[in-house]
Formats: sequence, structure tokens, C-alpha cells
Amino acid sequence: MIICVGSVFLDHIVKIDTFPKKPVKVLAHGIEKRLGGSAAVASFTIKKLGMNTSFIGRLGDDDASKYLRRELKKFKIKHDNIITIKGAQSSQSFVYEDKKGERLLAAFSEKKLVNNKKLPKISFEKCTTIMSDLRWVEATLYISKTCNKKKLNHVVDLDNYKLNTKIKQIIDLSSHLIFSETGAFEYTKINSIVGSLKKMYSIKNKFYAITAGEKGVYWIENGLIFNCKPPKIKVVETNCAGDVFHGAFATFIHQKYSLQNTMKLATATASLKCTKNGGIYSLPKLSSVKKFVKKIQLKEI
Repeated sequence: MIICVGSVFLDHIVKIDTFPKKPVKVLAHGIEKRLGGSAAVASFTIKKLGMNTSFIGRLGDDDASKYLRRELKKFKIKHDNIITIKGAQSSQSFVYEDKKGERLLAAFSEKKLVNNKKLPKISFEKCTTIMSDLRWVEATLYISKTCNKKKLNHVVDLDNYKLNTKIKQIIDLSSHLIFSETGAFEYTKINSIVGSLKKMYSIKNKFYAITAGEKGVYWIENGLIFNCKPPKIKVVETNCAGDVFHGAFATFIHQKYSLQNTMKLATATASLKCTKNGGIYSLPKLSSVKKFVKKIQLKEI
């Protein structure tokens, strides 16, 4: 079983031609409502790739919550342990996408929701992999400590945070850390992917990875740095590509693929997602991923 713990959002996708150079009125040519959020989208990816998964997050008791629960139910993703906070708004975001597939995202999470201290109910059974994000720091820290004791895989999405004692503990304890570029630079204070990986490895000799958009993903393994780069594709939508990568990574590492093969397959999954519109409704199948992975380049830096 793969358990995903963390953020779930009601995304409002607004389609525009181009981003203006200054704040002006622009005409939208489409608006969609979707489920989003790093851990939530990761769970949908895992399910699409053929694995059993469950999602645990925090929702309010509003109409957005009802919609998000319906989406989870529709895709047959277990979500019995979601925490409902009475009188709170569920997290929502507005995502503006241009014709090139680039995005501008404005996310909102109510303090009553994110400051709730209740921890998730999780069964840390043998052969469980857990993926979590930093939208729910207390839960991720709790998972890090428990997985470290029980020697379970814990995949962490490290993006959009300010470094503090809790996050330092998460980084120290977790088995599979995947940073964004900004997340890595926040932790190491080094404005270089290779430099950041070397600094991390000097602190603790273990696996670290940094995702870098069209440049692919970089990681350090046994002191060696590798890069897995996708081929040139026609990008239609970049929104949630990182979340898809994390879900795919958790899927293949759970199935005991090597790190190199896991990275190639996760990169293939995220790349294919970028070629289609539709968020969770356009996630690639495993058969498509295994065919596309032959185009993925991997090299030692």
C-alpha cells in the first residue's frame, strides 16, 4: 500500500492566451474546476499506474469539500481517514494557464484549517510506502519519525517552505527527499543544483533529488550525481507535473525498482502528463509510460 498525506485543493483553472506584462484585464477562453494538491494528485497518479493507494488530508465542511470527496470516490481512492474541520474552508487555488502551458498559481488555505493540531490516523504496516508534502508539516514530521524507526520508505515533496527546526528534522529523518530548485536552495543556501546536492550529501550520506522542470531531475546516489532528462515534447500543460512525478516516484520505489529506473519512469510519467490538458483526467497509463521511457536520457554528471 502507498499512502499519500498532505495537501488537497479545489483548483479553478483559468485559460488565457498570454500573461500580460502589467496588471490589466484579460479575456479568459475557458474555466475548469479540478482536484489539485501535491499529495492528492500523487495518489491519483499511483492509482492510474495500477497500485493501491489511500489519501489523507484536511478538509473543511463546505461545498468544496463535497466536490473533492466525490472526485476521490469516483477514482476509487481510499480516503476514510481524511480529517474534517468544522466551520473551516477547504483549500482552494486559482491557476492561470497560457497557450504555452505555463502557469501562475494563487493558493489559499485558511488558518483554521492549517493550524489544526490533529494528526492523521496511519497504519504503518510492513511494506508500506508513504508520500507526503510540507503543506502539513506536523503530519510529515510525525511520518518521518515513525518511518525512520520502522525502516519504511518515506517520499517527501520539499517545495515552497521556510526552513525551520521541524523541516530540518524531516530532512534528516526521511528516506527519499525530492526538492524543487527553490526548496534545495532554501535548505543549502547554494544557488546551484550540483552544489546543493554535494552540500546535502556532506551533511548526511543518503539519497537527495532536485527537480528542475525541462532540465529534468538531478540526484545524488552513493556520492555520484545523475541527471535524468526528458526529450523535447510539445508542452500543453505544466500544472501538477511535479505532483505526478512524486506519485510515480513513490510507485516505482515501492515496487523496488532501482533508483535509476525509478527516476526514468517517474520522468516519463510527468513528461507525458505535460503533453495533455485535464489534470487528473489526463494522467498516463503504465503501458504508455513504459513505452515512452525509452526516450528518457540518463547520464552521470
